[in-house]
Amino acid sequence: MRKSAKIILYAVSALFIVFCVSFVVPKFTNDLISAFSSQNAPASLIGVSEKEVIPEGLKPARRWAEPDPEVNAASSICVQGDKVLFKKNSDVKLPIASLTKLMTAVVVLENYDLVAITVVSKEAVDQLGQQGMLSYGEMMSIKDLLYIALIESSNDAAFALAEQIGVSEFVQKMNQKALELGFSNTSFADPSGLSSQNYSNSRELAFLAEYISVNHPEIWEILSLNNYRLLNYSGKLHHILINTNLLLGLNSVKSGKTGNTSEAKGCLLIIAKTPELGKELIYVILGSEERFSAMEGLIDWVNKAYIWHLP
Repeated sequence: MRKSAKIILYAVSALFIVFCVSFVVPKFTNDLISAFSSQNAPASLIGVSEKEVIPEGLKPARRWAEPDPEVNAASSICVQGDKVLFKKNSDVKLPIASLTKLMTAVVVLENYDLVAITVVSKEAVDQLGQQGMLSYGEMMSIKDLLYIALIESSNDAAFALAEQIGVSEFVQKMNQKALELGFSNTSFADPSGLSSQNYSNSRELAFLAEYISVNHPEIWEILSLNNYRLLNYSGKLHHILINTNLLLGLNSVKSGKTGNTSEAKGCLLIIAKTPELGKELIYVILGSEERFSAMEGLIDWVNKAYIWHLP
């Protein structure tokens, strides 16, 4: 009798173990994996069906049916906050042309009085390029020079700004700021971007753009203007500034900065709207033969490859 009871007990135990292995353990494991994935995996790793709700921390979610794009550029990146939505050679160090002027603007805003008046020097007027229409000896405010340097990408205006404290000291401040921001692949040789020794990578430029959005949004406000009526010191029309960014107002583009030299080729940094209120996408393209069409293609791809809201 005692032996029969033991057999029954063993049989019941065996059935219990089989039940646990077959049903309880797999469910627990799946739940654990699901919970871990939802909290830690980037949006690009999680498939989303149209009946699910995208968790706030995982927006936007990747549509894997959309293949990766072919971007006509040496380097490119798209980020939203700390999420990288696309990258191509994003850590490769390249010349950045007039994207340099973004750091020029940061140094001006953190060290200058915008209402101060300066006299344009002959050396500033002699800088390469005709943008800005500055004349030797004319009086300009720091604010006006900043608008000219950003909207028209004027090398004359960028140089005139740097002259206020000395060009070498100004460039030193640019490099010091880069170090403060933790950049290890960014360096500046002049305030305009003419030298190929002004270099960075698309990842660090995207970080600089984010720093500007948080600390100096007025830079993007200036660069969002298609044109600007510039008045001279006596209040008369100096000339109308025309933005060099051909994508402004198209395909959710709200601001950005252009750059182009023979060594750097076409460079473009874009700030674009997202379906999420108060959030923005940062796009960077370096070393492109067709910077505007390449950027349009990348923006179109992101709009197709990612979703912020389910239907």
